[in-house]
Amino acid sequence: MKVSIRFLLVGAFACLIVGAAAIYFDQGRQATAGAPDYWITIDSAELDHLRKDAASSDLAVRLEPVESREGISIIKLDELGSQALSGSMHAAFHKCAGFMRHESLEAARRSIEASLRATSDLQLVDYTIDNEAAVVPMIAEAAEPNVRQTIIDLSALPNRRHNLQGGLDGANMILTKWRNLVVGRSDISVTPYGHFSPTNPDVFLTQQPSIVMTIQGTEFPDEIVVLGGHQDSINGSNSTGAAPGADDDASGIASLTEAIRVIVAKGFRPKRTIQFMAYAAEEVGLIGSNNIAQNYRAQNKNVIGVMQLDMTNYSGNWADIVMITDNTNAAQNQFIRDLAAEYLPTLVVKDDACGYGCSDHKSWHDQNYPASMPFEAKFSNTGAPRQYNTLIHTTSDTIARSNNNANHAVKFTKLALSFAGELAKGSIAQAAPEPTKFDFDGDGKADVSVFRSNGGVWHTNNSTAGYSAIPFGLPTDQIVPADFDGDGKTDVAVYRDGIWHLLRSQAGYTSVLWGLAGDIPQPEDFDGDGTADIAVFRPSNGTWYILRSSGGSSIYQFGLNGDRAVASDFDGDGVADAAVYRGGIWHVLGSNQGYYSLQFGIATDTAMTGDFDGDGKADPTVFRGGVWYSLRSAGGVSIIQWGARRRCAGCR
Repeated sequence: MKVSIRFLLVGAFACLIVGAAAIYFDQGRQATAGAPDYWITIDSAELDHLRKDAASSDLAVRLEPVESREGISIIKLDELGSQALSGSMHAAFHKCAGFMRHESLEAARRSIEASLRATSDLQLVDYTIDNEAAVVPMIAEAAEPNVRQTIIDLSALPNRRHNLQGGLDGANMILTKWRNLVVGRSDISVTPYGHFSPTNPDVFLTQQPSIVMTIQGTEFPDEIVVLGGHQDSINGSNSTGAAPGADDDASGIASLTEAIRVIVAKGFRPKRTIQFMAYAAEEVGLIGSNNIAQNYRAQNKNVIGVMQLDMTNYSGNWADIVMITDNTNAAQNQFIRDLAAEYLPTLVVKDDACGYGCSDHKSWHDQNYPASMPFEAKFSNTGAPRQYNTLIHTTSDTIARSNNNANHAVKFTKLALSFAGELAKGSIAQAAPEPTKFDFDGDGKADVSVFRSNGGVWHTNNSTAGYSAIPFGLPTDQIVPADFDGDGKTDVAVYRDGIWHLLRSQAGYTSVLWGLAGDIPQPEDFDGDGTADIAVFRPSNGTWYILRSSGGSSIYQFGLNGDRAVASDFDGDGVADAAVYRGGIWHVLGSNQGYYSLQFGIATDTAMTGDFDGDGKADPTVFRGGVWYSLRSAGGVSIIQWGARRRCAGCR
């Protein structure tokens, strides 16, 4: 079966258009999904249990072991057989997968060899807890609503099964979310990871890619810390049926996604490289993680620690965090217990086991990388009854199972942040100061300036350089002064029928075609690099078009026909937030906290923004009948009578 799969990056609010924004698989690659058989490695005792339960059915014949060695058996199944096995493992042992799938008998044999060689006693680094200056602020930043929203978004897809369209849609959603979160960080990349056969490059193991986000280490870039969870979901009784997978494992991906948001929001720069991974096709045999871990070992990559988050939002009453102790690293497990004791001291942490192949940590463990899996609840029946989410792999695995909140999952976000902060080390970067608007001479002070439209002349009384008059523009132009070359000086600029005319203080004159007649120019720093981006809001369809100074462009819908664009940095993170004013309500798409709205003003007011209290955050402000009303982010409302009834400088 010849296939070519393309991902279109469409999210709830954004369509990200960049050079590598679409995921492609080359034409001519042969999908393994069309092949009749796979080779499965599975715990021999668990296989015997399944065969006895299925003694009178065809499944018992298909579960006949091809060979066994030291407690691990090999069986041969097709895609539907893999689906049936996954359902049986869940029904009997409450496992996600519980087996590993391979492309050949030799690959299965090599997997058994690796499993038998793997050790839990390896220690690659000295574990220390001494980076409170970075970890404490990051933990404090983690927010339940963001985790909850990602769970809701992913579980709204019909399913995320690896060989169905939903699996591609889920991967695409994660790719878009993660890329949107890291805009402005040149040290961070987010890429799809295609899973191709190590022996035949014309074969891919699953059509669902993993998604890998890399934060380059500042001092030890070759030492890698991995945090992962699986992105796929499955319906245990119907291979094409609905599988919302809110807990299994939208919750783990949501915990990681919030950790990514916090790392970017706080400006954390790790000394070691950190990689976040959303693994493909875990539910049918750990395909994505096994392929990555094997490739990393073959490439001799120095992975010093792996944390797996598989299900984080269903809470029992036995423990807050359950450390899985089999197929994991003992020293790193203790390190994570110590992290919880230090940074999350109110949480109860206990130990349990989950058996062969219960999640993606097994893939890393088999390659002798230190791996750990903190889990959401009691897994086994040993010592105490299991407290497992019995609704996973069904149509009822929704956020309602967790009382429609993500209170439990955010604990794992905080644990992941402490793991990343203390194992990768690093520091929180000081945010660059917000450039002063209307500072034409770069002394950090706003200058009094006037654009006289009848002559197209800019008259500026610079606080340092004195008076200047610059002819630049036409009477019908819209003025768009901003720092377009990043030198700290506001540049004279106008917008005219889709063309930006810029007189830059460093690089001189240039013109840029970006927009259409009728668009509203929004020259703000949307990528956080300290340079204004060329951007327009198209009121006819509520779409934002942003040409980033750091490279690439973004196009997304936010707003309605007739809205007034009021983009600014409302949360003080150095990145401009898209925002519109509509009938007295401010609608903001925050770069960190997502969408929110607030009532301030009336329909006939003229809206503008400015940091009137000096805290680095834009304050929503309206001008009405010669009076300025400003909702200060530091608290309170200021009311100032200043100006004529019809006009205000800087209003939109």
